[in-house]
Amino acid sequence: MKKIHLATLFSGIGAIEQAFDKKHIKYDIVFACDNGERYIKESYEDILKSLKGKSDLEIQKAVKNIYDSTGKPNNVKKTYCANYNISEDRWFEDIRFLNGEQFKGKVDLLVGGSPCQSFSISGKRAGLEDTRGTLFFDYARLIKET
Repeated sequence: MKKIHLATLFSGIGAIEQAFDKKHIKYDIVFACDNGERYIKESYEDILKSLKGKSDLEIQKAVKNIYDSTGKPNNVKKTYCANYNISEDRWFEDIRFLNGEQFKGKVDLLVGGSPCQSFSISGKRAGLEDTRGTLFFDYARLIKET
């Protein structure tokens, strides 16, 4: 059986990976992305301006540095990397700065569960006024790009 080339967004603990492991489905992780519930103060627009003209790798490193400067560790990443075969260069901190074009034709299955707190009755129900509520637009963009 051919290995599935898997990419995950809002990767968390790796639910799809757990399901594949349980069913003995072979897969390679193309990339994974999760900010580990770390939040940054800089606006998306300001960060985007500062990254203009940079390569995908430079953007990935800059965004990682911004998140690392919060002083809060990405425990989701630590756990995910301990459980799955993925290298540092295939982990992304923020879906908004991930260019899916670099993975075009390399992904068989792209999965993820975008944050629901913006819409859930358990959350503040801020909808699209909450940044998390707009992240599904990036999810859709990455589906198209990959």
